[in-house]
Amino acid sequence: MQKRFKYIAGVILFGIFIYLSILYFHVGEFLEETKRFFWESPYLIIGVTICYSLSFILRAEAWKLYFGNRVRFYSCLEGVLLSLFINHITPIKLGDAVRISVLSIREKQVSPGESLQSVVVLRSIDMAMLLLFSFIGLIVFAKAFVFRYSILFIVILAIACLVGGILLWRFLPRFVHRQIQLVKTNLSGRKALLIFLMIAVSWALEGAVIWGVTSSMGSGLSIYKAIWVNSITVGGQIFQITPGGISTYESVMTAALTTFHFSIKDGYMAAIISHSYKFVFSYLAGMLLLLHSPVSKIKQIKEILVRRGL
Repeated sequence: MQKRFKYIAGVILFGIFIYLSILYFHVGEFLEETKRFFWESPYLIIGVTICYSLSFILRAEAWKLYFGNRVRFYSCLEGVLLSLFINHITPIKLGDAVRISVLSIREKQVSPGESLQSVVVLRSIDMAMLLLFSFIGLIVFAKAFVFRYSILFIVILAIACLVGGILLWRFLPRFVHRQIQLVKTNLSGRKALLIFLMIAVSWALEGAVIWGVTSSMGSGLSIYKAIWVNSITVGGQIFQITPGGISTYESVMTAALTTFHFSIKDGYMAAIISHSYKFVFSYLAGMLLLLHSPVSKIKQIKEILVRRGL
């Protein structure tokens, strides 16, 4: 049922993207705005790239800290960036499977089960931070009807998580107890606070991309508005049905930008340029990592894709 709902939502967003593209995509205008962002503002693109890179460095450091520094930072960064790369070449989110595999292979003292558990916990924190940013933004920025429907969505999501937790506890009590013990061990005290802070800052830094794109277009958002737009957009990627979330990203971001009086045309243009930047970044990062040890990584990724039927 959950997969069916996700697929239906993804198809609807894909349809919206096609409609927007038919109405508003013009090759000449796209190339002109892309050139302005990538080439005509060197300090802007450098600043955006530094901020975007730091966001992944912080997530890797938070992952390392979760294990109490039992793992190397490079192994964590490698897992995070390869996850990003895979999510941009496959129609479904397989990046986390690669991330789990990378850490358990690179760090022999970490079992696949521990790696899986850590990724689940950290991804849950990711979603919690995105929901927090989105919720705050909805209160401050969004129109009343958007706010009401968003609250309804959050309530439904909370109920679904609660029901899922109860079912897990009912049918797999030993498994749930083990996970709770691991979280208590790895996510407690000041370490937990630091991990939450790192992940929150990492998502805030990712907002620099849409801030930079809108600035190059001459209609720049303030950074806190850009953080909210990015949070809403990335949260919408749970409905991804295409490589890199093409269509879901553009549809959600266009809608979010209209909240700040962007025209649909300008919002759509900002969305496709910012998404293009993220594709370029993910491909460059992925290729650099693959070049570092191509045979082992390509074999590893191929095995994961084959197991998933891709």
